[in-house]
Amino acid sequence: MSRYLSSWYWELGIVSTLAIAGVLTFFESFALAQIQQDGTLGSESSIITPKLIDGQPIDQIDGGAVRGTNLFHSFEQFSVPAGRTAYFNNAIDIQNIISRVTGNSISNIDGILKANGTANLFLINPNGIVFGSNASLNIGGSFVASTASSLNFADGTKFSATSPQTTPLLTVSVPIGLQFGATAAPIRNQSQAEPDGAVNIFGQGVGLQVQQGKTLALIGGDITLNGGNITAEDGSVELGSVAANSLVSLSPRNQGWAFGYEGVQNFQNIELIKSQQISSTIDTHAEDTHEEGGGNIQMQGKVVRIAGGYVILVHPLEEQSGGNLTVNASDSVVVEQNAQLFTQSFSTGNSGNINITTKKVVVKDGAQLQGQLTINASDSVELISGTPIPVFADGSDLISSGLFSATYGDKNAGSITINTGKLRIEGGASISTTSESIYNYIPNQLIPATGNAGNLTVNASESVELIGTSPNGSRVSGLFSGTQGPGDGGNLTLTTGQLIIKDGAAISVSSQARKNVIYIGDPNNLGKAGDLNITARSILLDKGILTSNSELGKGGNITLQVRDLLLMRRNSQITTNAGDIGDGGKITIKAPNGFLISVPLENSDITANANFGSGGKITIAAKNIFGFVRRTGADVEMFDPTGEKNPNNLQTNDITAFSQQNPSLSGTVQINSPDVNPSKGLVELPVNLVDASQQIVAGCNSGGKIGRSSFIATGRGGLAPDPTEPLIADAVLADWITLSPESKNRAGGIQKRVVVHKQRNTEKSQKFNSVNEPTQIVEAQGWVMDANGNVVLVAQVPTTSPHNSSLVATSCAAN
Repeated sequence: MSRYLSSWYWELGIVSTLAIAGVLTFFESFALAQIQQDGTLGSESSIITPKLIDGQPIDQIDGGAVRGTNLFHSFEQFSVPAGRTAYFNNAIDIQNIISRVTGNSISNIDGILKANGTANLFLINPNGIVFGSNASLNIGGSFVASTASSLNFADGTKFSATSPQTTPLLTVSVPIGLQFGATAAPIRNQSQAEPDGAVNIFGQGVGLQVQQGKTLALIGGDITLNGGNITAEDGSVELGSVAANSLVSLSPRNQGWAFGYEGVQNFQNIELIKSQQISSTIDTHAEDTHEEGGGNIQMQGKVVRIAGGYVILVHPLEEQSGGNLTVNASDSVVVEQNAQLFTQSFSTGNSGNINITTKKVVVKDGAQLQGQLTINASDSVELISGTPIPVFADGSDLISSGLFSATYGDKNAGSITINTGKLRIEGGASISTTSESIYNYIPNQLIPATGNAGNLTVNASESVELIGTSPNGSRVSGLFSGTQGPGDGGNLTLTTGQLIIKDGAAISVSSQARKNVIYIGDPNNLGKAGDLNITARSILLDKGILTSNSELGKGGNITLQVRDLLLMRRNSQITTNAGDIGDGGKITIKAPNGFLISVPLENSDITANANFGSGGKITIAAKNIFGFVRRTGADVEMFDPTGEKNPNNLQTNDITAFSQQNPSLSGTVQINSPDVNPSKGLVELPVNLVDASQQIVAGCNSGGKIGRSSFIATGRGGLAPDPTEPLIADAVLADWITLSPESKNRAGGIQKRVVVHKQRNTEKSQKFNSVNEPTQIVEAQGWVMDANGNVVLVAQVPTTSPHNSSLVATSCAAN
């Protein structure tokens, strides 16, 4: 070095010589501090040469051990600071560049990783890997970064970073697995790099990017994208978070790599979060038309949390089909803070699939999953809107949490299937499959999709709860399937133990066009609404809605199969109404061993009405029906105080199927309940008591005067209703009859009365004294005896003496 410097002193002068010497010293020390080979490959060790090319500092990496198409490098430490490039100067025929870090420092990559040709690049550092905000890739093949301890090969050899051999056994075979030892260090990506100005679909930097069709994989302990982006156009992205002593399998495919987790017992966590309001994004959409369409994303961990902004996008355009997003979490998946997961089709391509397998799924705070969706959550699925963000500046609409599948073109929308224990939706969150429209705001123009909506299927072994609306009431919590154009709406099928719909929530299938827009096409050519099928042990509608409505076509069908109870409260609705010229749909309620109940004067209705078209058909089969009245259109018109002929304007609970404008087109209502044999309700009573000492009044001491006693009759029907009051169901229709005078008893001459249940046909109209305001029934709280010795039930409890049984006298006071 002194001889070299001496010649420069004489030729260039001391100042120039010192400056150049300083630059050389800087390059050498920086190379030693950031990238340093470890000598474990002997004569085949890596050679790091600092260079300055076009004003850019580059650390050129030559040498290494070549075995077939594999090139091996081994480093004591490996980091690339911002503004620098680590350039693997490999031969063009190399397929895999495999580099390991055997020292104790993490790899901080904030510059550029570069390789020649189409070689795949593997970076193995068991201490951890961090990609800074400027980190980027300039390689032609796939990129795999892992904190595994070794890379395993098909012939049994291992390229180990924790137990490096002085003379390693290197191989020409293909790598088949990533082996983790006693630790599984984390990997963090913060890259927002824009190499050559490249940005993703949101205008953000592409971050870590591989070439079209290639794979980008981060396999380690905790995986965190903290304001970091990953881009793999038409390729695949793999995020795997595993615990110590794990083996992740590795296999080549057409243009990248596939990973398997059969050898993993425990997992760690994956987070995609914001950093200083910058969202993390994974983008595999394809810009041009390709045979395979959008790329694939797979995430495997314990807890997968996605928070903030558009964090995952599989976004097919033009003729392509969308790729697949697969999330497997051993514990839970949480999507929140307006996060977006897309596998959507906005043109002629089919949407991709979102497949989630875990114990618990939570989607909240405006977060959305869009595409063909399958969720298998063994415990629960929760959708909670929280505080949605406004769509428009005036706050007239809100973005709410939900699971959505829609088509905007001529392809059919994907289906949504949920298999879980409990499903809970509240705060305006929803799940829907739709044949949508593209709305152009400036000309107020609507272009309807021609494809069909997908089907929505929910299997919740324990319960489904749908609760409330969004804070401003613009969004309803619930399950929906519908169409806004000529495409058909999808079917909605729900199977659960207990279904609860309350506080304005709804389940709906519909065929309705948006109003007050320029509709491109024939607005009268609407597809049909889908069918709504629900099977449950019990259903509670408490200000809840079940609808299958249509504007122009035929209202859809609703089929409810209930084992125990269908209870309707507080203006709940079950409707298949049709607007304009459409016909009402069909409602079938099957509860052969259960009950259909509503509370009087709460205005809960079951309707299959039409406007100009024909009324629908309502068929109810139940063990008993309480609280409803069947009405014709004329009945509704007579009692509607507004004159609208709307059952919802009556305070009673109504069952209707009529045509509003054409009475001759009324539908049918059929109510079926088990027949009753009147003879089974008759018991012949004796004229005189056989032995007073054995009767229930024997314990009453009359005090020498005539005693007062009570007798309470209980049984299947309880106390018989007053025949002058409205009957509450066909099953309790009855008349009072008077027996012969011989049956008067000796104590007070009280006539015995028995209830005779009339044997009915399967359909019978219900009778009311007052339709709008029936007299309220007050339950008797006690009894008194009048001056003639007659027993009179009273609403106010009289003074009574304690009793031990409902079959003994409640009062034994003497006259």
